[in-house]
Amino acid sequence: MNFKLNTISAVLGSALLITAISGCTSNEEPSSQSNAAMVKAAIAVEKFGPQQNMQGSQAAALGNNQWLIASESQGLLVADKDQSSVLLAGNFESISLKKITEQQFLLASLDNNQDNVAIFKLLKTDSSWQLTELTRISPPQAQPDAVCLFKNTDNKTVSAFVPDVRGLISETIIYDLATKQAKNIAVREFSAVTEASGCAVNDETKTLYVGEAELGVWAINADAESDANKQPVALVEPYGELKAEIGALSVSQDGTLWLTATDGNMIYAYHENTEKLSQWSLSGDHTIESVAASLINNNQAQLVLIDDETGAYIQANVNYTAQTVTSQNKVAMTHIYASAQTTPVAAFGDAADDPAIWINEHDAKSSLILGTDKRRGLMVYDLAGNKVQSLNVGRLNNVDVRQHQDINNETQTWITASNRTLNSISVFTVDSENKVNHETEVATNLAEIYGMCMYSSESGQYVFVNDKSGLFQQYKLTGEQGNLIGELVREFTLPSQPEGCSADDKLGQLFAGEEDAGIWYIGAEPTSGNKAVMLRGINEQLVADVEGMEIYHADDKRYLVVSSQGDNSYVLYKISDNTQPSLSFAGKFNVIANLDKGIDGAGETDGLTVTAKPLPGYPEGMLIVQDGYNRMPLQPQNFKIIDWREVKKAIK
Repeated sequence: MNFKLNTISAVLGSALLITAISGCTSNEEPSSQSNAAMVKAAIAVEKFGPQQNMQGSQAAALGNNQWLIASESQGLLVADKDQSSVLLAGNFESISLKKITEQQFLLASLDNNQDNVAIFKLLKTDSSWQLTELTRISPPQAQPDAVCLFKNTDNKTVSAFVPDVRGLISETIIYDLATKQAKNIAVREFSAVTEASGCAVNDETKTLYVGEAELGVWAINADAESDANKQPVALVEPYGELKAEIGALSVSQDGTLWLTATDGNMIYAYHENTEKLSQWSLSGDHTIESVAASLINNNQAQLVLIDDETGAYIQANVNYTAQTVTSQNKVAMTHIYASAQTTPVAAFGDAADDPAIWINEHDAKSSLILGTDKRRGLMVYDLAGNKVQSLNVGRLNNVDVRQHQDINNETQTWITASNRTLNSISVFTVDSENKVNHETEVATNLAEIYGMCMYSSESGQYVFVNDKSGLFQQYKLTGEQGNLIGELVREFTLPSQPEGCSADDKLGQLFAGEEDAGIWYIGAEPTSGNKAVMLRGINEQLVADVEGMEIYHADDKRYLVVSSQGDNSYVLYKISDNTQPSLSFAGKFNVIANLDKGIDGAGETDGLTVTAKPLPGYPEGMLIVQDGYNRMPLQPQNFKIIDWREVKKAIK
C-alpha cells in the first residue's frame, strides 16, 4: 500500500510554562529529590499539530522540525507546529522509528483496529512522504501493549520488540539491512513486566528499556544472544525518585532515554553512560502521557508531548546538554555465520555444554558430532546436525575424543566425558557400524568433577579432569575394550575454578582455562611436573568467563580458539612453536544470525571444539560451539556448526 501526503491546517495555541529540575540517580542508590540540585527556568510551550479529536498517544522525530504522530482517531500523521498531513487513516498508537537511509525510515505502530503491530517503510520524496506496509506481527491471543524497534548493526537487522498483556515481550526480525528486504522471523519471547507502558531501544549500547507504569523503568540487553534479565534504571517512589505513573518511552539521537510521569506532570531524561536523571515539571492542568525529543543542538532539545486529558499534542524547547558516549578502545570484532546447527537438547534450561568430533577415517561423511546434555548424557549427531543417538548415562559436562593407533578396539577410538552424577569419567567408543557405545566408568576422588580433555602420546592415552576448586588430575587409560581401567598419574592446581582445556598430542602441551583469570600452560606428559604458567590474562580481548578451548592445526600454524563468554565472542591466539609456548592475539569474532538459512547466532558459549580435517562441505574443517540461547524461534540449547573458512575471516 502507498499513501501520499494530504495537507491539513493546524492551530497554534497559547504559551504554558515548564519548570526544569536537574538531578541525578544511580542504579545502586537512587538519590532523593531533596538532595538534587534544582534550577528553575520558564519555558514556553505551544500547542502542536492538529488539536481536534486527536486522541494522540506518541510522537517520533523525523528531523527538519517534522514529527510523525499517532492518533487513535485520525491515524498516522506527519506534522510540524503549523500543519499536519495524514499518511494513513485509522486507529494507531505507540510508534517507533528507525532511520535506515537519509530518506527512509522503518516505522512500527500498534493498529488497534486489527489488534496487531503494523510495520511500514516511510520514504521521503521531494514533495511528500510515502508509506508502504511491509508486514504485520500478531502476538498469539494477546493484545500488544507497545512496540519499539532495534537496529542491530552487528547482524545488520532491525527487530521489533512487542510487550503484550501477558507480561511477555516477543522479538521479531522485520528487516534485513544487508539485502534491504522485509522479514518476519520470530526470534524469542521472554517475560518482562505486568503492564508495559512503553518501550524504547538504545541501539549503540543494545539496551532495551521497558516502562512499568506503577514501578519504573527496566533495562534489558537487546542482543538476542544474551539473557533477558532486567535491571532497574529508575524506580517510582518510594523505591526511587520517579513520580507515578510512567508513560511511553523514547530515545533521542544521543542515546538519552526520555519518559514522563502523570503525577506532577513530570518529564525525565536519563542517560546510562552517566546514570544522571534530569527532570522537568510542566505547569498547568495537564496529564502528560508521553514525550519524544529531538536535539536541536548540544544545549537544547525540542519536545513533543501528548496531553492525555485533551488528547492533543503540545511542543516545548528545553535547555538540555547532549550526552556524549566515552569512546572506548574496542577490539575489532569480525561477524561470521554458522552453516548448520544441531537438533536442540530435550528441554529448556542450562543443558547443552560441550561438543567433540569423531572422524570416520574410511567415510568422512559418516563422521559424528558428540555433545553433552548435562541433565541427561551424551547426544550424538550427524554432520548435518540431526540427532542419531542419545546415551542417558548421567549429567555429562565436557566431552573429548582421541583416535590413536595404540587404542585396541574396532575404530581405535576412546571418547571420555566428565560425569557429574557419579564424579567419574564416562568412557565410550564407536563401533564399525558408527554406533557410539558406553563402555565403563572410571572412578575419581574429586569432590565435584567439572571440566576435562584428552591427550594421546607414545607414552599412553590420558584424560585430564578438574573440579571447581582448581584441582586437575591426570588419569592414564590402560587395558582393552571391556577391561579398561584408569590410573591417577599426576595432580596440579590452578588458583581458582577452571573448566576448558586442550592438549597438543604432537608437542605434549596442555592449555587450560581459569574462568575468571585467563589461560595457563603446563606440559601434558605426566612427568612434566605440577607448575603451570599463566600465558594470557583477562583483558579487553578475552572477557570472563574463559570457557571452552581447542587447538586448530593449520598446515604451518596452530591457533587456540577460546570462548570469551562474557562478551558472547571467541578469541583466536596464534601458538608459538617454542618448547614453552606463548600466545599472540590473532583475531576476535562472534557468530551472528544467518537469515538465509534461518540459523541464529551463538551466545554465552560454554564448550567448543574444532578440527582441521577436511569434511564434506568443510574443506578446511569446522568449528562447533555450544549456543546458550537458541533463537529463531526460541528453543532449548543446541550446537552451531561453522565452516573454518568463516573463522579465517577473523585472523589478522
